[in-house]
Amino acid sequence: MTNLEIFVIIFCALIGYFSVSKFLNRNNKEFTEEEFKQETKSYLPGRTMSLEEFEAAKQIFEENKRSYFKTHWRGEHSLSKSFWVNFVVVNVIILLVGAYWGFVGPRTEDPVFLARFYLAFTVVGYVIVYPWQVVGLWRSASRYSFERNKRFWPRLIKLFIILGAFSSIAQISEDKALYEELYFNSFNLSKKQSYDVYIKDNRIYLSGVLDYGISDQVEELIDKNPKVNSIALNSIGGLIYEGSEISDLILLNSLDTFAFNQCLSACTIAFISGNKRYIAKGAKLGFHQYSYERPQSQLEKIALSNLQNEDAFLFRKRGVNEKFIQIMFQASPEEMWYPTDQELFNYGVVTSYTN
Repeated sequence: MTNLEIFVIIFCALIGYFSVSKFLNRNNKEFTEEEFKQETKSYLPGRTMSLEEFEAAKQIFEENKRSYFKTHWRGEHSLSKSFWVNFVVVNVIILLVGAYWGFVGPRTEDPVFLARFYLAFTVVGYVIVYPWQVVGLWRSASRYSFERNKRFWPRLIKLFIILGAFSSIAQISEDKALYEELYFNSFNLSKKQSYDVYIKDNRIYLSGVLDYGISDQVEELIDKNPKVNSIALNSIGGLIYEGSEISDLILLNSLDTFAFNQCLSACTIAFISGNKRYIAKGAKLGFHQYSYERPQSQLEKIALSNLQNEDAFLFRKRGVNEKFIQIMFQASPEEMWYPTDQELFNYGVVTSYTN
């Protein structure tokens, strides 16, 4: 089970707990006036409550029982609490959660599950959380203006809400390509299978694009054939996640790797993990910078750079010379660097030729 799956399970469990608790509390009987007075005697020891005191205590009691979310929605929190806690702090938490999984997710998380998480996260944020925030904040500002007869801060807050709404609309429009990708990864990525995987003479043969699910097929072949000793790779690359998963399988089972034709981009992550690494004469290994098939945000660029650094560390652990590591990601995503056979041997990328 991945970290994201654990996070989602814990989050859903908490939501379920509070939902069930709220439902059960609704079935609790209401206090009668005498019972309420009995329960609240400790608040005013030594004397009996007046009717006014009783009504005030009852109002406080009812407010304490009311849902926090409902209280904000009705604008009954203070203006400062509505703004700083329910708006600013909640938005910061949302941004931190999104940024964290956007940073670590591409390497460690199932891309379909990650896309569905982000899609649900975005829909809940814009359809439920954001309206709850702005409606409650707007009502709190109106209440503050009415009760204190002050206009400056409420008007400033409302202007902030209006500008924020326009900014959110513009951001959604700007991120259209991202949401299209999330939708595709959520519902169509698993349907792409431009690859072929089979086993022959204790060697796994993999050809095609590293699409979603290819590592599962490799793992299944290894589980069913414990005498597997090598894997032959012929791929133009694909999902970094799949390349990393195949890399882990190769390392875990001490497999040798072969490149008979070409092994490019994400495929090289799997190739370098081989116990011994062979290429056929004329075969090509290709390297370039990682990217998405759309414009990237600054955070995504940092995350991709971090992925490259992690893979550089893998190459270093596998005995590749530092000079090679420094140049293997210099080609742009639209280009490809093909090292010569001499460079591959001299820098420790390849162990030997194979027939």
